[in-house]
Amino acid sequence: MLRTLEQHRQPRPARVAYALVALCAAWTLSAVALGVNQIVFHGSGIGPGPSLGIISLIAQVALFVFVARGSIVARGLVVLLLAVAALPLQMLPHLLAERSIFSAGYTLLGFALKGVAAVLLFTGDANRWFAERSKRERN
Repeated sequence: MLRTLEQHRQPRPARVAYALVALCAAWTLSAVALGVNQIVFHGSGIGPGPSLGIISLIAQVALFVFVARGSIVARGLVVLLLAVAALPLQMLPHLLAERSIFSAGYTLLGFALKGVAAVLLFTGDANRWFAERSKRERN
């Protein structure tokens, strides 16, 4: 029995591991930005506010756990996370005009990291790994 479990257990592909690193880096960037906005600027900077920001961070951690476990639904939700991260991009010209370079930088970097993660999760050996995990869940 143990041998058959080991045979079915595939190691996580490097692309998935790198995607998780990119997602965690984007999460850390968001958490730091939320903290700085609340502590330094007393919530007057850009951002969703403390309660919505914390809820978002908790939801993202749950999403990352499910991606790490091979959930095909969670992998799809990463695309939704990327779409939500694209919304603040329209503020970049305004932030740059006001010389808010750091705010513009972390907004752009967070989007880029989530974009890299989404590409990694939907290409190469990651596709095969998620497909196999999905097949096993259905059986």
